[in-house]
Amino acid sequence: MSVSMSTNRFLPSRDTLILLIKWVLALLIPIVVFNFVWQGDSLINNVILGFINPSNALVSSGQLVEAVVFILTFYLTVFGLAGYLVAADSGKRGMVEVWVDMVVFTVVPILLISFTDNLIIGLALCAIVWPIYFLIRRRLKLLPKSQAVPQLKLLLVDNEQKAAMLSRAKMGGFWFGTALGVVWLVVDLIFFISGQLPTILLIVTAVRTVLFPIAGYFLGGLGGRVAVSHTLSRNGNGNSAVNGANNSRAARRQQRLMKEMATSRASEETQEIVPNDLPLRSSGARRFFLILVVAFVIFYPVIDPFLFGFGTIGRIAGFNDAGYYVILALGLNIVVGFAGLLDLGYVAFFAIGAYAWGIFGSRQFGILTGLFINSHVLSWLFWPMLLGVALIAAFFGVLLGAPTLRLRGDYLAIVTLGFGEIVPVVFLNLNNITNGTNGLVGVHSPSFFGVNWSQVTPLPYYYLILALIGLVILANVRLRDSRLGRAWIAIREDEIAAASSGINLVRTKLFAFGAGAFFSGIAGAYFSAKLGGVSPDLFSFNDSVIYLAMVVIGGLGSIPGVIVGALAVYSINLFILAQLDTLASDPTNIMFGINQFIVHFIPSFTFGNIRNLVFGVILVVIMVFRPEGLIPSARRRRELRHAPDEEALELGSLDVPMSDPGFEAEVRIE
Repeated sequence: MSVSMSTNRFLPSRDTLILLIKWVLALLIPIVVFNFVWQGDSLINNVILGFINPSNALVSSGQLVEAVVFILTFYLTVFGLAGYLVAADSGKRGMVEVWVDMVVFTVVPILLISFTDNLIIGLALCAIVWPIYFLIRRRLKLLPKSQAVPQLKLLLVDNEQKAAMLSRAKMGGFWFGTALGVVWLVVDLIFFISGQLPTILLIVTAVRTVLFPIAGYFLGGLGGRVAVSHTLSRNGNGNSAVNGANNSRAARRQQRLMKEMATSRASEETQEIVPNDLPLRSSGARRFFLILVVAFVIFYPVIDPFLFGFGTIGRIAGFNDAGYYVILALGLNIVVGFAGLLDLGYVAFFAIGAYAWGIFGSRQFGILTGLFINSHVLSWLFWPMLLGVALIAAFFGVLLGAPTLRLRGDYLAIVTLGFGEIVPVVFLNLNNITNGTNGLVGVHSPSFFGVNWSQVTPLPYYYLILALIGLVILANVRLRDSRLGRAWIAIREDEIAAASSGINLVRTKLFAFGAGAFFSGIAGAYFSAKLGGVSPDLFSFNDSVIYLAMVVIGGLGSIPGVIVGALAVYSINLFILAQLDTLASDPTNIMFGINQFIVHFIPSFTFGNIRNLVFGVILVVIMVFRPEGLIPSARRRRELRHAPDEEALELGSLDVPMSDPGFEAEVRIE
């Protein structure tokens, strides 16, 4: 493992210029395409005009303020990201390769979302395009080969080099701001000359053109500080992103540890240190991405009218339903992904949570107990009952787990499958409690100060499901990194070894079933409150299979993976197939001819009828070509993908064959 000991400038001026051109143009590409496809500049101008003339605004004045906050957050974050990338890039990756990746991962989503006119469908199609892109690169051998462990380089930087990194970061932010301002200035001048831009907006454009370079300079410096915080310091004055190594002795110790690691593990560790060959994948860049994603999700209801026009309410309502899919996937990920317990009856806990609030939050509770609570008070009780419903579901999760403690694999799957079939049948036949086939109606929505929870306005449910998803993600992260989470992973890897290490298998497995059911109960309570009713036909074994598919497709044990898997499965299940049926009924669309050709051989064919076939094909493809999932966890990736250069790994005494001449020397037989 080599270490750079250069005391000169961190990079020559020519290399700095190349980095500036590489990342400034790479970040400008998606913005220019956004301006071309969606007329992004005019969208922002519409927000400004909304303040000038509120009567013609697409949204209310309060939402205009939110739109401005999002726009500022987005562009200021991109300025910081530009500075970070210029400072953190080692300069070894080709410029064209970076631009191609930027086109595939940013421009393609913009085009697909624009053409489909739907956010979820466009992103779901990206999940098809991106694997094809990786497959083509791999087949054509365009991907850079992974380096062996002895060739991985950890660069030690001193104060002079840190100053050079900060200088480059400021230059990167400045020139990106300048280029962005010039692009917008040219576009606005074209609109102004053609008479489509009011004079007052031209003044705003002039101010923006001056402010962008200044903002880019300071925010680029902030990005440079983030990059410096992820370096290995030579003199002890810096920070390190790996095991707290902050001086030369610690850095050398870190290098020695990395040399002893497997190749894949060492590659993962070096990705956290800058300068980096792939700065977009480093942890520092992920901070900027997280800010952008959170801002987009929070302010999406305000952005939607500017992006897609009319129909915002329907789209927001669809995203609300996608939200409880995410919660269900995160809950099942604890049982299947963390603990390795195959659960085919997960829908049972979802049904228990839905019925628990359905009974308590409707007149059925008064009929059963004779205690009729005021409807306004009952709506307020949704908040404490949200925890109560989750605990009820967790209790039944423990009851399910208790008789399955001795079971593994197929036997465990059969028992959980049976439990998932029993629960809906029980709810169907408890006529005096659940109203049988009629189900429960009139389930109350939550109440909150000054919030309209009617079905006409889906915004409260949108922010409620966002809050619930945030809490569930936080709980999942804490559980994964806790002592209990490590015990779950140990059981998944080797149950016998885990028991030999002192892990209480009974308690740990019951916690896994209870935790998964807990989150499923939260999703069930939200589902019944939003729907205003609940019936047994809403829960079936097919739902359990769909929830399991979300976890498998996304990546077992990966929190970001199961979120992506949930959104992908939901979009296929309720958006894409339904949209294909709609297009197939339009004689002017090409899908009409395709559908007629298929109907000639299969008279009752619809895309909705082949839903299970579609999921089956997807699962087969995933298992064959990417068994670790779309976004796998690091541990799962190491399990399923062998190190590229096995000869680079250090072998211990037990790894040397007995027939090898060096075996005796290795085990020190005297």
